[in-house]
Amino acid sequence: MESRMASEDYSEAAGPAAPCQIIGLDKDSKLIVYEEGLKRCLEQKSVSDCAVCFISVIGEQRKGKSFLLNYILRQLKNLGDTNDSWMERDSEPLKGFDWRPGVNSTTKGLWMWDKPFLAEPYGQKIAIFLVDTQGSLDIEHDKEANVKLSAFSMLMSSYLIYNVHIMLKETELEYLEMFLHVAEGVGKAFSLQTVQHLEILVRDHFYPAEFGSGPGQKYLRHVTKKPELSRRYKRSVDLLQSRASCYLLPFPGKKIACSGQGSLSEMDKDFRDFLKKYVHDVVTSTVQRCVKRDSNGAILTCGILFGKIKKFAEIMKTTEYGFSSPLEMAITLNNTVELENFRKQFCETLQQKEENTDNFVKTLKTPPKEMKANLELCVKNLLALCKNELEGDEKRKQEDLDLLLGQLQEDLEKYISKYAKKFKTSAIKAGVAVGAVGIGLAGAAIGAGVAAGAVLATEAVILGSEAATVAVGAVAGTSSFALVGGGVGAKVGSMFGGKKEKNLQMATEETETEDEDFLVNIQDTEKVTFLRKPHKKNK
Repeated sequence: MESRMASEDYSEAAGPAAPCQIIGLDKDSKLIVYEEGLKRCLEQKSVSDCAVCFISVIGEQRKGKSFLLNYILRQLKNLGDTNDSWMERDSEPLKGFDWRPGVNSTTKGLWMWDKPFLAEPYGQKIAIFLVDTQGSLDIEHDKEANVKLSAFSMLMSSYLIYNVHIMLKETELEYLEMFLHVAEGVGKAFSLQTVQHLEILVRDHFYPAEFGSGPGQKYLRHVTKKPELSRRYKRSVDLLQSRASCYLLPFPGKKIACSGQGSLSEMDKDFRDFLKKYVHDVVTSTVQRCVKRDSNGAILTCGILFGKIKKFAEIMKTTEYGFSSPLEMAITLNNTVELENFRKQFCETLQQKEENTDNFVKTLKTPPKEMKANLELCVKNLLALCKNELEGDEKRKQEDLDLLLGQLQEDLEKYISKYAKKFKTSAIKAGVAVGAVGIGLAGAAIGAGVAAGAVLATEAVILGSEAATVAVGAVAGTSSFALVGGGVGAKVGSMFGGKKEKNLQMATEETETEDEDFLVNIQDTEKVTFLRKPHKKNK
């Protein structure tokens, strides 16, 4: 594969590249979303339109996740090297993501390397980010924090490494089952593939003394063929058997495990050799086939993914949401998205109504009372449809429906208030402008909102009857709104009745005004005199 990796600085952020915290945990294990950090990483001008890859590592604390990412970081910085020089000098201390031997965790939440690495396999530009996770599988934090961090890990990964110690135990399968529950909920809600690539990395493996990818796949088959595990952790076992890979790493050596600086000289030789091979395989696979995609297989850009993460963060920050389980999160995400979709549908309906009444003739066909009744029926139908899409028990569904009902009623009342004013203006225009200039109403009756008499008059106007024009002025002036007054409406209708359809455009333009301005313009209408040509009698 022909691939190019640029080593220049592609970030607008000031200073050298460094880990940037995007998700944190407060003293009560509640999530803190650092939106500016996310924006700094994903909305850089140089990468916002690029396809994106995330190499993410999850697992228990203090098992070498940051150590591993720093060696991947070295490889990404030197992707074009054909020898082992990317691993740097034997005595070079390990730098990058914060790490150190010992029992104390150094990373709380999620950290991202703030300057991406740009690869161009086959001419397609891809931005590669490294993401370090701590706490998603940490027994020190409450389950809610674990669930939320797992969800963010899913959003921020296309090549996911599950880092386990010594062997794949039932505890890891239980965590993985939780993660997959969350991943399914997040994937459904945000149209993302559930897990694009999962790799089980077994650290400090010792029995049997075989290492690498081949023995790793054999080991994975051995673990997952146990019937009791398949029954208890069905999602996890199905994934591990069908789409996951496994790699076995030996113990790195006592020196580096206890107090080292992460340099190559501190490693046992077999660990160094397998680490080199593993890191190279990860980077190559990521560049070739692990671009982040949506549920339909379409490639996601940094900018699009930032929008999804931002939306997810907004849900996470809402105080009333407490996720005691992955199922609770999945229900919340599904219902939140459904409520938004149905509110969007209602807003689209309002927009369509607005477009369908874009002039005073169309507006007068539907009085405000009728418009409100139509929209209330629409609300009722949307609520019924929404109920079928909501998840959870009946109490939870009803709470969400009540929330949606309140939102739709608010939108409805705002629209009707605006529409009533629009209808009033349209009635004034019909009573004065239409009657005054004698225009043909484009083949449409004003409708019952004005009065049955106006319907007949309008139809007659289309045929050119002067008497009908007067009737429109009179009916609209007297029956619709008394703001103008019957005398004014009838008088103006009779005075301007001789004008013909050639004045349609002029009449429309002259009457496109607000209520107040229009009323001022017609105050002196009765003082105007016009000479009218007599109608020719039919032979």
